[in-house]
Amino acid sequence: MVHTRRTTLAPAADRGQRGSVRTVIRLLVGSILTVWVLLSPTAAAAADWVLPLDGEPVVTRAFDPPAAPYGPGHRGVDLAGAPGQSVRAAGAGTIGYAAVLAGRGVVTVRHSDGLRTTYEPVSAAVQVGQAVQPGQPIGSLQTGHLGCPVSACLHWGLLRGEAYLDPMSLLSLGPIRLLPLPAFPDERPFAGNGAAAPAGDAVTGPAVTGPAEFAARDSTPAGRLSPAVTAVTGLAVGLVALLAPSRPP
Repeated sequence: MVHTRRTTLAPAADRGQRGSVRTVIRLLVGSILTVWVLLSPTAAAAADWVLPLDGEPVVTRAFDPPAAPYGPGHRGVDLAGAPGQSVRAAGAGTIGYAAVLAGRGVVTVRHSDGLRTTYEPVSAAVQVGQAVQPGQPIGSLQTGHLGCPVSACLHWGLLRGEAYLDPMSLLSLGPIRLLPLPAFPDERPFAGNGAAAPAGDAVTGPAVTGPAEFAARDSTPAGRLSPAVTAVTGLAVGLVALLAPSRPP
């Protein structure tokens, strides 16, 4: 009796399908990594920005943009500090303003991408046009900030063009302590009469609007996903759909 060896070979279509699935998996994994790197904050990016005060950040008043131009709001964050404490540049840039404005010391640092950070009340230790690096001292903290519940507070602001943004969005931080405070009175605009400054570098104050219309905070609103999370989620769903076994009709 002659035994015939029966060899079962996968159809060419099945082999091609498995190869296509492997290719799709590689492409999806590469796309996920690429999107995550491009859209998510990286350790290198976070290292480009530092808090302007040493130590654990204690926010005495958070960022609260006005609903309309000249409306009440808080265009920056107030950080608890101590009189005479060193104030540092939050990021690399060039000093755009360093003088007394409307009775308080103000320092402005120009950064890339049209960003500017402001610091007040500060006794400046830098000059206009001077280059600074992240963490470099730019002055010392003064007393007298309106509504400060401790001995001294630094008002730290962030602008892109004429739009006020939340400066804490520059940092990748853990939990931040927020001091409970009584209600603040409405903040009204006033005309400053401080030293002249290059156009766009002087600010009218931490609690007042200038002539421009200010934008809402530049961060992902609560309840909404960031672009990175949305993109990665969509790619993951597509991967699951491709790998799921097909059911007969």
